[in-house]
Amino acid sequence: MFHTRQPRAGSHDATSRASEGGYTFIEALLQLLILSVFFILFAGFFRYSAVLVHDVGDPSSVEWELFRYELADYLKNVDGVQITERGSKLLVVSGGKRTEIGHYAKNSMIRKRVNDEGHEPMLTGVRSVSFTESGNQLSIRVAFNDGTERGTIHHFLPAGE
Repeated sequence: MFHTRQPRAGSHDATSRASEGGYTFIEALLQLLILSVFFILFAGFFRYSAVLVHDVGDPSSVEWELFRYELADYLKNVDGVQITERGSKLLVVSGGKRTEIGHYAKNSMIRKRVNDEGHEPMLTGVRSVSFTESGNQLSIRVAFNDGTERGTIHHFLPAGE
């Protein structure tokens, strides 16, 4: 058998056992307060997350913003911009590269073609699109299949400026 020795008189172990008062009401209140603060923060996080998912998590919003960003990139250092097919197609000429961005009604999308090659979708679920040009400003109105409409204005920068 194993024998344990008794703590020496005056050692910390011997004195602490005698001076412990147990679990106090103040300690319980403090722990309840900490638990309540965590629950409030937890509930606030879910409330904030629900708003964030509604505003940013909408797939059409994300796709629209990506479309706008990509289009803005094509409108830098342009040699010429032309709108054809009653405002549903945009032709951007830049440094010998001819980029055509237009509505493809059969598949409900806006697609991009570079030098008359490829069919890269830029925006899907599109019922109609309208490009209009005024000076160095390009205005775009898009109607989606779900009934929502979005619009944006871009400034294009002619090459050499």
